[in-house]
Amino acid sequence: MVNEHITSLGYRLEFTDDVETVQPLLSACRLEPIEEVEDAIWSRSQYLIACTRAGGIAACIGWSRFPDDVVVHSLAVAPTSRGSGIGAGLLASAMGHLMDKRPVDAMWLVTTSRGARRLFGSAGFGTVEVADVPLEIQQHPTFQEASPRSVAMARRYGIQRRGLDNCAFRLILNDTPDATLPLGSVFFFRQTGDVIESSYRGGPVVRGHLLGQISGTNMKFCWHQFTDGGRLMQGDGDIDVESLPDGRRELRETIKTPDSVETNQLLLREV
Repeated sequence: MVNEHITSLGYRLEFTDDVETVQPLLSACRLEPIEEVEDAIWSRSQYLIACTRAGGIAACIGWSRFPDDVVVHSLAVAPTSRGSGIGAGLLASAMGHLMDKRPVDAMWLVTTSRGARRLFGSAGFGTVEVADVPLEIQQHPTFQEASPRSVAMARRYGIQRRGLDNCAFRLILNDTPDATLPLGSVFFFRQTGDVIESSYRGGPVVRGHLLGQISGTNMKFCWHQFTDGGRLMQGDGDIDVESLPDGRRELRETIKTPDSVETNQLLLREV
């Protein structure tokens, strides 16, 4: 798991299946733990937690796994850590971990929070009608106990996505000159016609912006970013969009060495 971005925010990542570990944080966020599914086909809930240097838990995200699907639940960020970017970083890290370890066909969730809907929407989740949710997913406690105001969302990997609108990518490789952005940083893309925009931050990068034009599987772009040292950086490049067998995509910038060998310089992988 690429987590230099999380480290740069002052946290470290841990896994647990003990709900008691995250219970205080859930209570602080007015959330109830999800009951375990008795059906043996469902896995026991796993939690990815972001711990502070002092050992406290700043954020967590939990999920249950069906053979080819995941139900995401219990995304919580402590009030003192909100606005740090840990929520988005933790979500992207969890999605990347799940897909890199053992790809799924879809991830599902249900929420009443508009803020959560915006966050998940920026990571590729779209709203769905409850009737379109598979029956076995509807049997999960997070759906069974949902209020009438809840909205169901899904991130489907089996359906080829068009364009980059509302897509999130993690930085997997960064060998660009004067690279400052830590690995694991999240790029949130928006697309209007053939115009691409993306925002990002991480480590010393306080705010970054990418603007480009996409044509087929090629994107020409320019970028600029401001660092906490007061430095304004900018540049441009050329990226190719490649599809992965699990339904995700990668954005690759390659350069040729003096001996004409192509090498990756920048690699972003969709969550």
